[in-house]
Amino acid sequence: MMKVYGTIASPHVGRVVLVARHKKLDLAVEWPAGGLKSAAFLAMNPIGKMPAFEHDGQYFIESEVICEYLEDLYPTPTILPGNAAARARARTVSRVVDLYFWPDVNALFHHYFDPTWLDAAGFDACKARLAAMYPILDGLMTAGGPWAAGEFSLADCTLMPRVLMMQKTVGPKFGVPDLAQGGPNLKAWWKQVNAAPLTSAFVPECYAALDTYLAMAKHH
Repeated sequence: MMKVYGTIASPHVGRVVLVARHKKLDLAVEWPAGGLKSAAFLAMNPIGKMPAFEHDGQYFIESEVICEYLEDLYPTPTILPGNAAARARARTVSRVVDLYFWPDVNALFHHYFDPTWLDAAGFDACKARLAAMYPILDGLMTAGGPWAAGEFSLADCTLMPRVLMMQKTVGPKFGVPDLAQGGPNLKAWWKQVNAAPLTSAFVPECYAALDTYLAMAKHH
């Protein structure tokens, strides 16, 4: 049995789901009974965040670790294609998104629900740092694409759910520009996302999950 606990509204869960679907694995997505802070979920993931991943009676946490686990178990089709340089490019895009882009998006996402989360200076600083990252991310991607690192890879599985979440939340709420339009390589990538069967099917599914999650969160 292979199961991920959470919702694809979370970019971290979405990354795992995209990797599993690329590998044509049977992966169930389930919201944890009792929520993320319940004793049952904390037994699986003591950090109390999505996702937790269950396979053959074992539990794993941290979405990139889970993706690497799936890659180790099921190396074909790979999420790290090409030569060493191409694989390094895919890992770089994924890591830069996680470490240098996502923290500011995440802060704005919390501010979306709690206007006291950031003061005015912090809010402006988040937006300024994000604006500086757009051309950096665009420059790290393979020129002309079609995917972030040339072929479909971990980079796309990391980047895509974050773009979708931003389009539904901090973009319209705070005027954060659409990352999918953040430069010529990102535009070419977004065109491919909406053309390829795997990713184009994920777009409306993720939007719907985000609508559900946002409605639920606003009532808590």
